Amino acid sequence: MSADPVTLAIISTTIQGVGAYSQLQASKARNKALINQYESEKKFNQLKGLQDSNDVLEEARRKRKQNLAIVAGSGYSDDSGSFLTTQAEIDRIAERDIRNIKINVLRGESKLDSAIYTTRVMGKAEKYGTYAKIGAAAFSTYSYSQSYKPRGQYRGGMQSDGNYYDPYDPGQTE
Repeated sequence: MSADPVTLAIISTTIQGVGAYSQLQASKARNKALINQYESEKKFNQLKGLQDSNDVLEEARRKRKQNLAIVAGSGYSDDSGSFLTTQAEIDRIAERDIRNIKINVLRGESKLDSAIYTTRVMGKAEKYGTYAKIGAAAFSTYSYSQSYKPRGQYRGGMQSDGNYYDPYDPGQTE
């Protein structure tokens, strides 16, 4: 048993469409996993920035306490200019370090947001490209099926009773 070329073309187009659609589903799953990974990395970076900021503040507190202990042990007053200047310098350095940590966290988040956006845009482009590919294959198959007319089509009856129509014979009419 053999199939006509139009049936084979329809089967081929169906298989191509199913294959393209399954690839699209796999791509969607991959993109979703990537976006989840980027989101997790953003949360990790935020947590790391918070930990680093807390470490800087803790180190600044430790240095201020050391400075106070030195001043108290030496007999100086805690309102001396040297003591206050040292305390202010410790605070200034801690604030600068915390600002730098925040800038680095924001820069990392910006890169991850850009990666998430790119992944989403490319996913949409792939999705619509796949749908266009499936549609083009369907239209191509339809066009082929409309253009494929085997010579000598019967419209009921036998060739001998005059119901034989050959579309490629210019002398015949329907």
